[in-house]
Amino acid sequence: MLACCPWSGAQEKIGENEMKAAYVFNFIQFVEWPQGDGRAGTEWTICVSPFSPLKRTLLALEGRPARKDNPIRIRLWEANEIDDCRVLVLHGADTDRALRALRTAPGKTAVLTIADDPAAAPADIMITLHRDGDRIVFDINADAIGKAGLSVSSRLLRLSRGAR
Repeated sequence: MLACCPWSGAQEKIGENEMKAAYVFNFIQFVEWPQGDGRAGTEWTICVSPFSPLKRTLLALEGRPARKDNPIRIRLWEANEIDDCRVLVLHGADTDRALRALRTAPGKTAVLTIADDPAAAPADIMITLHRDGDRIVFDINADAIGKAGLSVSSRLLRLSRGAR
């Protein structure tokens, strides 16, 4: 799963944030967005909470081809600004604000939500990253993903710690 990670060739131990950023990159490869979502042929914008410890490591993905050679663009998420976000990486108090913004934005349901803070992840977050000893694991909320009009590869579901 980590074959596309920019840190995969390093001989040194990969840190937690680098590993989580690699997971975010790979999630894009295994999630399908609906056809005609108005963003075909555009950049893959990953919006990240300004408070997320992942923001620096996610910036390493800037410009990398995500899918169909469309480059990844990283931007800091600002309250209620989700127009071009395909993925929202959330942390702490930003999680509830972002989910409220998604619920009230007409036609903006096809946004993959990922929490890197399991303690602050409400039930409608789609993917939650966890540290389990020296490993990073993730949970998938298949119901939330389905409600958003997204679909997850069965391969990703098998890799998850649990699917709800």
